[in-house]
Amino acid sequence: MKLGTNHLRETSSYAIRSIERAIKLMECFTLGKNLLNMGELTQLTNLSKSTVFRILQTLEKHKFVSYDYETNCYSLGVKLFELGGIVASSFSLLKVSSKFLDELETKVKHTILMGILEDGELVYIDKREGKEAVKLTSEVGKRRPPYYGMLGKTLMAYLPENEVDYLLIRYPLQKVASRSITDPKKFKESLKKIQKKGYTYEWSEAVEGVVGIAAPIKDQKGKVVAAIGIAIPKLNREKINKEEMISLITNTAKNISNALGYI
Repeated sequence: MKLGTNHLRETSSYAIRSIERAIKLMECFTLGKNLLNMGELTQLTNLSKSTVFRILQTLEKHKFVSYDYETNCYSLGVKLFELGGIVASSFSLLKVSSKFLDELETKVKHTILMGILEDGELVYIDKREGKEAVKLTSEVGKRRPPYYGMLGKTLMAYLPENEVDYLLIRYPLQKVASRSITDPKKFKESLKKIQKKGYTYEWSEAVEGVVGIAAPIKDQKGKVVAAIGIAIPKLNREKINKEEMISLITNTAKNISNALGYI
């Protein structure tokens, strides 16, 4: 996804000084210099000691830096390690899945989507527009409630029941199309069916008149880490070969899973 010059200008004009300073401070740490004291950080950033102290206090509170009382030095914190793991996982998944999605794209004319659950929300990480693509507000990076559509249901179907219950409390089911499920009990029953079948088939649950077919992607440990699916417009619902589409999606998901080490 390319960013235009207008976006860059807007980003520059809306830059927040305190955040820029915090980033500048964290960028002082390197592989060769992973422990820095207050004096070194003040010198490297050209900021006042009081400003550096306030920023460090906030970063430490949120675990972006860690303070060692024995050495009186700071180091990068565990929160960056956690976030880095998420980024690395997403990049690895996108790299592995790319060729399989390219292949699927040659076989279907419809919108292909891939998503993950991150911090309890559905996040789209890849999207392919087919010749007969549905106009969907599912841009890469967009977040949705965890239960939303074919991808959300597929991902939630493989969560522990207590986690499903928690997410349904945090994100109450909403009616967004004529066949949306708003009863938590019925929704959980539909998740069990998805897990049993190994795929999701729904229509008019998230977008009116749109058929969604999705399947889970598993890593080497058998954990569901993503889901892929296709969105088919209402006009083509009667024309498509349902079983063929299900086979294409489940096989693609299986191939990506195998490439990630799942056997």
